[in-house]
Amino acid sequence: MAELVEIIGITHNPYLPGMIAGPDPEPGICQAEADYARMRQKMADARPDVLVVIASDHLNQWFMDNMPPFLIGKAPRTHGPAPQEVRTFRLTPYEADVDIEVAKGLLRESSRFGVDFAFSDEFFIDHAFTVPLGFVRPEMDIPIVPIFTNVMAPPIPPADRFYQVGQAIRRMIEVLPSGRRIGILSSGHLAVEVGGPKSSSYSADVEFDERMMKLIAAGDAETVVKEATWERMLQAGNVTPGFSNYVLLMGLAHGRAPDAVGLHFPKKTAAVPYMAWDLTQGDAR
Repeated sequence: MAELVEIIGITHNPYLPGMIAGPDPEPGICQAEADYARMRQKMADARPDVLVVIASDHLNQWFMDNMPPFLIGKAPRTHGPAPQEVRTFRLTPYEADVDIEVAKGLLRESSRFGVDFAFSDEFFIDHAFTVPLGFVRPEMDIPIVPIFTNVMAPPIPPADRFYQVGQAIRRMIEVLPSGRRIGILSSGHLAVEVGGPKSSSYSADVEFDERMMKLIAAGDAETVVKEATWERMLQAGNVTPGFSNYVLLMGLAHGRAPDAVGLHFPKKTAAVPYMAWDLTQGDAR
């Protein structure tokens, strides 16, 4: 059977790689670089054979009129980000093989565990995938399975559904016959406003950020699900529903507290969170 060996959640802020690589980065950015180096080492120590990468498309290939709530990509190979993202944010392209056996296995098992995944053989991965992959596995040497979530086009699944899907993905992985060691890498964010009245170079809602990360650190999944409503997330910032991917990770982790968790507030960009669950065969709660 397949074994889940690590779960990591970080941000996909497309400005962050450039800020880290730039001249004289501020202390908050230096701390983010150190934290994400720790996440890279954690994943390396877990020795995964495949990375299931859970993130969202920023209206680059799926749009407001046609957006699946949860979709698995199963083409033999993928690449990204979108050309305009490379130009705008000066991002490094990323290419990886897709583990088709694991992708098809998740699709095959999904209905049994209460999730009707869509699937696609024609897709690419935008910065929500390539930024975290660039931080955690820049070698581009491990096959991935991309899972796309809808956090952009209403109606967006509620927090309890993201949590349930996380639980279901965990169960699907545990019954896969492949024997693969599987790592989970997901990206989301906390309070963010793009193009609205709360747009700034800082967090759109520090109170939301600190509250949610405190609850995640405590393993209080019930309260996270209760408080991460559509209304509260929109109040925090117009694209804050990207936080839902972290709720999905809590479901994958059976709601327990992360083994490593942190939050930093750089002066010139949104909050930089991270969370990681180190798993063993005995972690079957």
